[in-house]
Amino acid sequence: MPQLRQMVLENTERINKNELIISQMRKENLEQSRKAVERDEMLENSRREHDRWSQRMRETLDEIAQIARRSQIEREKRDCEWEKRMREQEARSAEGDRKMREQFKENDRWMKEQFAENDRKMRERMEESDRKMRERMEENDRKMRERMEESDRKMREQFEETEKQLKDTSLEVKRLSRQLSGTTGHIVEGLVSSSTEKIFQKAGLDLHNSGKNLKRSLPAEHIAMEVDVLLSSAEMAVPIEVKANCTKDDIYRFLHQMRHFRRLFPEYDGKEVFAAIAAINYEKGVAELAHREKLLVIRVNSDDIFSIDPFKREDLLNF
Repeated sequence: MPQLRQMVLENTERINKNELIISQMRKENLEQSRKAVERDEMLENSRREHDRWSQRMRETLDEIAQIARRSQIEREKRDCEWEKRMREQEARSAEGDRKMREQFKENDRWMKEQFAENDRKMRERMEESDRKMRERMEENDRKMRERMEESDRKMREQFEETEKQLKDTSLEVKRLSRQLSGTTGHIVEGLVSSSTEKIFQKAGLDLHNSGKNLKRSLPAEHIAMEVDVLLSSAEMAVPIEVKANCTKDDIYRFLHQMRHFRRLFPEYDGKEVFAAIAAINYEKGVAELAHREKLLVIRVNSDDIFSIDPFKREDLLNF
């Protein structure tokens, strides 16, 4: 840019010089024109004087004519010279303008090239910056993924360890629960066996205890059943499933076994067979499920007092 500014200043100085020369030449031409006008006035005066003094000035007419012709020739010569100089000056000015235009074009081309080069370098720097940014982002992403994978791996290991501990704990709880359930079940069976006769008698059914823990099976068909408590009379039989904690699975399992009761206990085949479930605790919705399946529901209240839910004999399922 300093070089371009210097070139513009030099061209401006040359143009000013040319304009000064043109101005001087114009002044010279004006001076010559003024002189020519003065000569014309002198000739006019001479002609007037010639008119007045024709006699006296006749001898000088040739000389005056010669002077006039020389003056005319000189004037024409000067005019030609002036026109020549003007043409030369115009040619020089046109050449200067041409060179100036060429210089301007060259400057424009150079500036465009510089702009293009600067744009190219800027794009290259931006691309390089973008590439480095992408590389940093990819590296950060890779490190983040590695940290997340490591974190996931540790969490999986902790989860697997926790799950293993839970499984071990669950197995231990189940083992203890089976032991406790078996012990509690035997206690509940004893209570049910000794109390259900009175419960049913209060409900209007004269039933007697016909045994407990009665096991029957059909090995050929892989069918087996154990009746915890069995009450019966001349007209009916009531197998009772005893549970410390009764679940929905217990209900469905008991219903499945009851489908084979008459085959496993054929001595009750000619009687009505109703089924009952007795438990200290029923999980949520289990007692309602038993009612829907048309089973008798026996509950243990405080102080080991048993009660049977209200029922209608015609609403019970005769297996």
